[in-house]
Amino acid sequence: MRTPLVRAGALVLACGLLASACGGDDSGGSSGSDKGDIKVAIITPSSGALAIYGTAAAQAWDYAVKEVNDAGGIDGRKVDLIKKDTDGSPDKTIAAAREAATKDGAHFLGGIVTSSEYLALDPQLQGLNALALSTGKAAALTGESCTKNFFRFVASDQMELNGVAASLDQIPGDKFAILAVDETIGHSGADIFKKAAEDAGKEIVYEGYPPRGTTEFGTYITKIQDSGADALFTMEQGADAVAFTNQAAQFKLLDQFQSVLGIDVVTPPLFDALGDNVVGNFTNLAYDVKLDDPVNQKFVEGMTKLSGGTPFFVQASNYTAATMLFAAIKAAGSSDTDKVRDALEGLKLDTPYGQAEMRAEDHQILVPVNVAKVVKDSSGEGYEVVASTDASTTTPEPDPACKM
Repeated sequence: MRTPLVRAGALVLACGLLASACGGDDSGGSSGSDKGDIKVAIITPSSGALAIYGTAAAQAWDYAVKEVNDAGGIDGRKVDLIKKDTDGSPDKTIAAAREAATKDGAHFLGGIVTSSEYLALDPQLQGLNALALSTGKAAALTGESCTKNFFRFVASDQMELNGVAASLDQIPGDKFAILAVDETIGHSGADIFKKAAEDAGKEIVYEGYPPRGTTEFGTYITKIQDSGADALFTMEQGADAVAFTNQAAQFKLLDQFQSVLGIDVVTPPLFDALGDNVVGNFTNLAYDVKLDDPVNQKFVEGMTKLSGGTPFFVQASNYTAATMLFAAIKAAGSSDTDKVRDALEGLKLDTPYGQAEMRAEDHQILVPVNVAKVVKDSSGEGYEVVASTDASTTTPEPDPACKM
């Protein structure tokens, strides 16, 4: 049985988001008039290695907006979704965010994929009078680089790696090689993993950091082979993950390992491209599509119908960002950014993750972390959860460096 949610923000779905269900505030605010459509912008990559994740993020927002508008909107106001394309580079994302806020009047920004984009954008959020609804995982986003207008709707890399650390005794291998993208998320994730591995008595024998968009991994593969590693930790995503995995299989690198542990490497959209090369690999599982929960079951049914495939963490986290934003607007009775920000802090809501809470101190969502093995199920693809760790264990205390 679920514990009833008593916070005002969480009552939004009980109100059905209907115009007549709960009262609202018609006064103007810092983000413009509280009359007319509520404008939300999503800034997603349409090209490059991360395009597949941009498509998934857009699908989640499309579904959430259709859901709320079909229910009558928020206090009778429709949500207007404005879409901006980017290639995932910080400069283009900033330009798109400025255009969305200053020209389109959209002061809620989501769909951005990488932590590097958010780290560049966050210092400008207050000047743009905008809230960022983030799925970026870099620990710094809720640490030394935190801002009061930034909210994270996915477990941080620290949380995920704490979950992995708690499960390292179930992952074979004593000498790990590390291969991680040469970006903030790759370096911070590798640093966290190194400490966890060393605490568990594992040895790090190689570290490599290919830039995003690398297509030829031969040099890295040779160095890993020569390192004597018997296990691999990798943080390569999208097309980069496919290129590395297929080349590693070609060079028989994967035969060298007792285990391969990836962070966001094996996602449903990549199953076909990765093939049998990843069966038996270990992976973080930020979102468990099989979670036996009414909210999740409804989400899975709706997203599968919309996208034609099994939803995964990108869709789950972006859908959660959307529904928690709409709940906060409802609770605030306003689309004023300051009021919505206040309503998001401490908000609890049933989501595809289960019951989630937005921690007020650093704007980090509190959700469980899973570690799974990649398996072949009746559909030819899937995950077998080997460990699930509650947010109370994986989430570090708010970083004192976070000054909001």
